[in-house]
Amino acid sequence: MKRCILIFLCIVSHYLFAQSIQGVVVDEADQKALENASIVLLDTDSIMRYFTRANASGKFSLEKIEKGEYLLLVTYPKFEIYSQPLEIKNDNIDLKTIGINSQSNLLEEVVINQKIPIKIKGDTIEYDAGSFETEKNAKLEDLLRRLPGLTVSASGDITAQGKSVSKVLIDGEEFFGYDPKIAIRNVRADAVDKVQVYERKSEEAELTGIDDGVRHQTVNVVLKEEARRGIFGNANASAGTKELFDFNAFAAKFNRSERLAITGNWNNMGNSGDASRIRMNNQIIGHPMHKSAGVNYENNFFEKKLHLTSSYNFTNNGTANESNSYNKRVLNDNQTQETTREGSSENDSRNHVLRSQIRYRIDSLSNLNIQLNGGKGKQTAASSSSNSTLRNENLKANEFEGRNNSESDSENLNLRVDYRRRLNKKGRSLNLHLNTKVDNSTSTNQVDEQTNLYDTFGVVQDTVIVDQTRLSENKSNNLGASINISEPLTKQLNLTLGYNFNTSARDALVNAYNNDTDATRILDSLYSKNETNNARTNGMDVNLNFHSDKLNVNLSNRTTHRHQALADSYRNIGLSRNFWQNNLNANVSYRITNNKNLTIGYHNNTNVPSFSQLQPIQPPTNELYRQLGNPDLKRETNNNINFNFNKFSLLKASSFNINANSGFTKNAIVNRSIIDDEGRTTTTFVNIQDHINWNGRIHANYTRPILNGGVQFGPFTSAQFSNNYGYINGDLNRSNNTNASAGINANKQTSKNVDFNLNLSFGINNEVNTIQRQLNNTAFRSSANADLKYFLPFKFSLTQVLFYSYTGKSKVFPDPIQQFYMNLELTRKLLKDESLLLSVKAFDVFNSFNNTNRSFNNNSFSESQQEMLTQYFMVGVKWDFNKNLGKKSGD
Repeated sequence: MKRCILIFLCIVSHYLFAQSIQGVVVDEADQKALENASIVLLDTDSIMRYFTRANASGKFSLEKIEKGEYLLLVTYPKFEIYSQPLEIKNDNIDLKTIGINSQSNLLEEVVINQKIPIKIKGDTIEYDAGSFETEKNAKLEDLLRRLPGLTVSASGDITAQGKSVSKVLIDGEEFFGYDPKIAIRNVRADAVDKVQVYERKSEEAELTGIDDGVRHQTVNVVLKEEARRGIFGNANASAGTKELFDFNAFAAKFNRSERLAITGNWNNMGNSGDASRIRMNNQIIGHPMHKSAGVNYENNFFEKKLHLTSSYNFTNNGTANESNSYNKRVLNDNQTQETTREGSSENDSRNHVLRSQIRYRIDSLSNLNIQLNGGKGKQTAASSSSNSTLRNENLKANEFEGRNNSESDSENLNLRVDYRRRLNKKGRSLNLHLNTKVDNSTSTNQVDEQTNLYDTFGVVQDTVIVDQTRLSENKSNNLGASINISEPLTKQLNLTLGYNFNTSARDALVNAYNNDTDATRILDSLYSKNETNNARTNGMDVNLNFHSDKLNVNLSNRTTHRHQALADSYRNIGLSRNFWQNNLNANVSYRITNNKNLTIGYHNNTNVPSFSQLQPIQPPTNELYRQLGNPDLKRETNNNINFNFNKFSLLKASSFNINANSGFTKNAIVNRSIIDDEGRTTTTFVNIQDHINWNGRIHANYTRPILNGGVQFGPFTSAQFSNNYGYINGDLNRSNNTNASAGINANKQTSKNVDFNLNLSFGINNEVNTIQRQLNNTAFRSSANADLKYFLPFKFSLTQVLFYSYTGKSKVFPDPIQQFYMNLELTRKLLKDESLLLSVKAFDVFNSFNNTNRSFNNNSFSESQQEMLTQYFMVGVKWDFNKNLGKKSGD
């Protein structure tokens, strides 16, 4: 009886507290009823909760609606979509008459509102580019700044949901693959249809079907159909004070499947160049010179059976610079070592890089993928430095003066072939993989060094002079192959089994000859080596994948046996080691609702020590540093867990993301260094056997439009913690490091009155050591950067860039560092389409930038400065051109 009464009360309460919505749907033009119009009520997760159709009179009614926030959608064939947010409280809602327009009566320039700006498709976040305003002639970079959860730094580095983006694709293909910044700085924003953000598996995992646990945060830009043909590009030239100049050019021709693009740059401002980028401080380090040229080509052949992507790039970088630094190392027993250094350097490098990929569809069952990458380079460098080291602040330990001149040549070639064939049974497939890589380099170094070593009384105990010609030759050959067979166990479950083989051979020869006055060079075996390093691996792979509408589970494991052999005839060294390695990966992705997605991953792998860590004696580079290997090193084991959650609200157009990861290393391989009284460092490698090193990180960001959608506003926060064991001058030390930060991003780009990008962050860093407790420190930091663009009459605009950062004091450096600069740019748009831009720019207007860098790690504290130009002025002109790109047929 009581149960019946309870059920009755629940039913009554449902009817009492549920509300209704009613209205009439008509044609806006003639007010005629639209019979059978669809009326849908979506909840905050974009899930349909209520549905009905209009009757012959256009009337509709939705009954028994629970309280909450909803989105009402009204649709009718060949009519615009009507949408309206609604909040159901205590009263019934009468919408009266809803008039919607026929699409035939709409002007082509009218954009139908209420597009869904963000969608979550599995583990992919998709942005509708048309839902985010950008300035006329804006570039992809400007669009990315507008997207919730994405940030673009002044230098063009992209971060998505707190993770660094390593790849930018255009319609799923690399565009100037060697430099993703070329794409974001030149592709037009108005050519973009959608932007997709996801974590991409490694190239090997995608081709072989075996998940190796490697993920790359990726941005894929989907172009509008009409933007896949046409010509576009830009060119700019700038000249300034201090004889500065910068020239840039980019041009691209798109024709459906064919894409051709060229780019070039010449400046004496550093390889970032592009002085028109007022957002950057463009601090000019030393006296640089940069030249680059590149071409990217993509096309389909043989009735789209063959797809070719290829790019070539040439760079020539050179610079001359002067610097000084101070380093303090606090050792055990309250001993200190302080080193001051002054140096100068000149270098020049020239590199040619070719990348190409061919995908060939042999038939309906077979595909062939061929990649060929190669490079050739030449480098020259000259440097000089002088160091002075004190122990315990007043006793001289050593002095060092050195000069080094070098010339080197390098070349490499990498070929990869992947063949995939679907077998008779549906879903069954065969994957064959082959890759080979060759690296060769030669160098000549002229070394002239003198080291004075002092005793405990400050008297010169020994002087070591090294005057040598060092000839180096390095050769490396790698060959790898694998075979994998995939078998569907059920419609949702798939199994892949595979075998892989890899062999590598490396030769490293260094002949160091002492330069004698009688022109007879004598080989110095201490600084020389004749080393061969061979490794061979055999592995078995297994991959199990389960896929359903909401759940995707991937399990993979690779077990490998590795044999290593090393010999050095100059040192009579012969090492041979065998290791078993295991790599286990598990990834679970669950689509909670259409707009909520959860991903959890686990990764376990073992790392074997390299031969540079195993080799008992490595040839020194100078008198103050010696490296010894440890032939008894064991492998280390890593465990990593990651978590990611995404949510998007259709009603609020907001997005929320939280991601976290944690890593644990058992038997960690760490560096163990001993510093003697003369300041010489002897280092080796050991395993941390009784302790576990671990770290954790969490990041969260929330973004939503405010002020009627004109501003994208997003707070964010992150925290990191590490617990690491290492050595300070031979003694075991436990270091705990905690970093926490919070801030906000805000962005407006409506091309009205004032547009801006704003980023504010505040953080704290706490470091605790068990040996040097007096160095335990808590430091505050903060940063603020903003660029504001004021739209003035007569097509003038003024851009103001502000940057400020604060780095707190430490126990070694009692004064904090504050850095500030302001840049200004006045521009005037010319021509009817505003494609020509004249500009006057001023960098670091108040000449206030503090050219000091600090770093610290456990017991080492450093501060450095280098020759840098921060204040200068430039005038420039930039032309954007666009022919047919983005125009529909008939425009």
